[in-house]
Amino acid sequence: MRRFGFILLSLTLLCSAVAAGWFGYAVWGDWRDNSDIRAMAAGRNAVPRDNADTRAVLGRILFLAHRDKLLEAQDVLPLMIGAPDVQMAEAQYAIGNARMRAAFELIQTARLNDSIPEVSLAKAAYRDALRADPAYKDAKVNLDLAMRLVRDLPRPEAEGDSDPENRPRRLWTDLPGMPRGAP
Repeated sequence: MRRFGFILLSLTLLCSAVAAGWFGYAVWGDWRDNSDIRAMAAGRNAVPRDNADTRAVLGRILFLAHRDKLLEAQDVLPLMIGAPDVQMAEAQYAIGNARMRAAFELIQTARLNDSIPEVSLAKAAYRDALRADPAYKDAKVNLDLAMRLVRDLPRPEAEGDSDPENRPRRLWTDLPGMPRGAP
């Protein structure tokens, strides 16, 4: 009976030690995620750890998007799978805003045709944000602005001209101009 008690006590201590170690690792992970979020909020670059909390990954996406590093931000976006809808919407919204800033820079340098794909990608990001959180008002307003900037309607093609050399050139861009003021 004494031997059984010793084995039971040893198993209990072992399980307690494993649970304490696991809890300590979880606390360390939370501390690391929070320090990464604070660093990125202060403007310092921090890369979240593997299996980081989605809030730390969102912080990384916001950090990169606000600095117009779109390719890096989109590389981090798949880590948001399984995140709450509000966080996913905020990440897509930040990427959409970065795309719109890039489009406005292209418009200001009179590269109108180059800005059309950026606006289209921004619209797609805003739509993804609205799919994640349909009540996201800022995404609705920015999508409306992007829709006014570049229309989604297809242009009619010249009928019967399948030869690209004889097809008339498109002289006008799909970009009507920069909207001013509120919608």
